[in-house]
Amino acid sequence: MDTTSHPPSEARRPPPTASPAQIRGPRSAAAPAQARAPRPPVSPAQAGAPRPPAAAFFDVEGTLLATPDLAAVTVPLGRLWHPPVLAALHGHLALGHLVVLVARASAAELAPVTRQLAPDAVLCSTPRAPMAGQGKGYAARTLLRERGITAARCYAYADEAADLPLLAEVGHRVVVGEDPVLLRHARRGNWGRLPGPYGTPGDAASGLGEPFTRG
Repeated sequence: MDTTSHPPSEARRPPPTASPAQIRGPRSAAAPAQARAPRPPVSPAQAGAPRPPAAAFFDVEGTLLATPDLAAVTVPLGRLWHPPVLAALHGHLALGHLVVLVARASAAELAPVTRQLAPDAVLCSTPRAPMAGQGKGYAARTLLRERGITAARCYAYADEAADLPLLAEVGHRVVVGEDPVLLRHARRGNWGRLPGPYGTPGDAASGLGEPFTRG
């Protein structure tokens, strides 16, 4: 610790965000009271790291991967990646967004995917709470609140009407494939679109790069 004395005119105040370990200079009774005030609690996810500017939620089954059921997969994972959605995921990573996988599968079934992609967060089924329908929307909303991320700046990619609660939680929605219910919403709300993984006739992308380049 620096014990050198300084004239009062040269004393330096620590910035408001400085921790006690960062404060350099003599301790005295005249030190500003705010320097010793306790800070508001910070969640473990936020401690020591800058807050991401946005989050991107990726439905896994039928959106990121060309399979409706991870438990039934018998082929190498490399054959199942859906390139347009995988490219969108990497685009969000490059922008510093929080990347979140959302899956009906359990954590064990999703493990090969998470090992390869290393997402920032995973929302998946547990024995007591399946990750489906309204559960996806609630889980996404809870995560955004805990991380302090503005929902209007966030993105979600999904392929079926059951994912509407997830899509409703973000400002930028991207429909993957040709689900008729999602397409009606997409046309009314000017949502983004990407082709589906199953080669449906007429399943063409509109603005492939656009879903993850908007602010």
